[in-house]
Amino acid sequence: MLLRSRITLLVGIGFVALCLAFFGASLVRDRLEHRRSSQIAISLQGSLWSEIVEAQVSDLDQILAELEASPLAMEALAAGDRERVLQELKELGYEEDIPNLSLEMIDQRRDIVFSIGDAFGRGILDAGALDKALTGRSVGGLRAVSATDILVVASRTLTLAGRGAVAVVLARDARIAVNRFASSLGAVASLVSLRGKLVDTSDEVLWRQANLAVSPRVALYEQVAVGPRTYSVTTVPVDDLAGSIVGAVVSLKDETAEWEAQATLRRTAILVSLALVIFGLFGLYVFLWYSFRPLENAIAVLEALSRGDTSGTLDHTGADEIGRIGQAVVGLRANAQALAESRRQRERVRRRQEAVISSELKALADAIDPTDREEVLALLARPEASEGDDELRRVARVLHDLSRRIVEQYTRLSSMVVELREALITKTKLAGLQQELEIARQVQLAILPKEFPPDPRVMVDGHMTPAREVGGDFYDYFFIDRSTLGFVVADVSGKGVPAALFMAISRTLLRSTAMFERSPSSSVRRLNDLLAVENDQMLFVTLFYGVIDLDTGRCTYVNAGHNPPYRISREGKVDALPTTKGMAVAVMEGFVYAEREIQLVPGDTLILFTDGVTEAFDIDDEPYGEKRLEALLASGIHERPVPQVEHDVLASIRAFERGAPQADDITLLTLRYFGGQGPRNTH
Repeated sequence: MLLRSRITLLVGIGFVALCLAFFGASLVRDRLEHRRSSQIAISLQGSLWSEIVEAQVSDLDQILAELEASPLAMEALAAGDRERVLQELKELGYEEDIPNLSLEMIDQRRDIVFSIGDAFGRGILDAGALDKALTGRSVGGLRAVSATDILVVASRTLTLAGRGAVAVVLARDARIAVNRFASSLGAVASLVSLRGKLVDTSDEVLWRQANLAVSPRVALYEQVAVGPRTYSVTTVPVDDLAGSIVGAVVSLKDETAEWEAQATLRRTAILVSLALVIFGLFGLYVFLWYSFRPLENAIAVLEALSRGDTSGTLDHTGADEIGRIGQAVVGLRANAQALAESRRQRERVRRRQEAVISSELKALADAIDPTDREEVLALLARPEASEGDDELRRVARVLHDLSRRIVEQYTRLSSMVVELREALITKTKLAGLQQELEIARQVQLAILPKEFPPDPRVMVDGHMTPAREVGGDFYDYFFIDRSTLGFVVADVSGKGVPAALFMAISRTLLRSTAMFERSPSSSVRRLNDLLAVENDQMLFVTLFYGVIDLDTGRCTYVNAGHNPPYRISREGKVDALPTTKGMAVAVMEGFVYAEREIQLVPGDTLILFTDGVTEAFDIDDEPYGEKRLEALLASGIHERPVPQVEHDVLASIRAFERGAPQADDITLLTLRYFGGQGPRNTH
């Protein structure tokens, strides 16, 4: 993009931004003006409505005062004669008002003893206003007698012959107040009840066309469109006798002409602004095009100089910026000519230097490996490859090749030194790591139970052979109380140090949980929830956990994805314990584990193991398998001492492997039950 185009674009963006800023400011000003107008309109109309209501109350109070001053009217009220009261109102000059008036007379017992008009029998005043009226205080204002009826009310306490002090309440429909409010504003006025129902309006057709959603409790000023006309709507909440909001008076004033004038003014301002922006940008572009023509000529001359053509000239050499550029171009042309002459002189010097460098390179080649020396000399003796290839380029290639060969020799020597140093460091680290792994192995074996405490009811013995320095299998047995024994065999996923650490954590959590959760399913569920939280390494544990009541032989257990243990009866029958179909621990938080129960009899033996037993492989990559294990257990192994059982199983596995490396950790746990009264022995 040309510079003049960029300048025009930037100025155009600035103009647009300025116009947008002015437009935004005008919107903010209009919004503030609308808010100020809303407050003024609401305040003025609220005051106007209050004055109109007060005037209506004053008119009603004047009627009551004239009735009180008339002996005939007082006599008619005391007698409860409706016709005479109406006649007195006519004689007092209120004949036209009688259809809109309602009158009630209430005695001290708050009973309506006399009424005239539509309010008969329903009570115009509420209890609070009636109390004030009966005590002689003046009551006046609006009163909602139904969802669609609001009256202007005034009361006065009169003393009548034979009745004593009574409260006379005079009410008038609010229609007169609404019509006066509308005529005072020059607008359509409507009175809405607290439930949004229309009480009265000066133009019911327009009210229905507007279909306004009025909230009587909220003062509001807004504009609405009704057909082609625009109206300003002002909603003013109005109070009743008790000072509570009884509804709202709503005015609709036609302001179509004013809004059309504002819209026309806004459109005119926008069009004028756009015209000024377009005209200004066009004038700026023409001015820049005329001003930048000499600069374009100077650029053409500079481009010719960049190609080595010094014949170009520049006509514009004035005192402005373009003229200064022309003078600089002339000076640049003279410097280009001087540079060409200097280059010729350097060429002659370079040729003399090339011969000296070649002889020095030959002497340097004598100091390197003989094979590399012959190749370097061959490069120095090679004829020029092309017409444009000079002696200096050939010498540079030879120097580059010679430098590469020297660097390669240095690199080979350096890499050998680095490899030797790294080998020494690795050897040192390996020795330390092996020592640490041996310590870890000893620590892991140390946390496993060593010897079962003497107990005449049961004997337990376990064994674990890790496949590496440390393993992921573990077994454990512990007394929960004096007659309850817990035992477990588990296999952690993975191998090495991570599995060993996870094993230690799992064993510790299970033992601590078992002391509080006697049920195996509750203990394993609690263990699962603890291990599944923040299990970033995604390790899991398969385990078989059981609890034996040593007095009764009742054994309850949970199998969480582990190999089913074997039960060997005292007659030598081998059976696998039914599984509980539990998921491995630490896979999913909140899993509910099921438990099962078996009844051990004296002489029964339980063999618990990990998959390192059945998945031991021989040199032909054949697994040991469950069939071989079952056959071994059925061969009279139940008659041997408990420690001998594990020894025989391990001996069978080693004989099967025939020297193959151990593939997985091998863990065994043997439990023999002697009964609540049985003597403890090793058989």
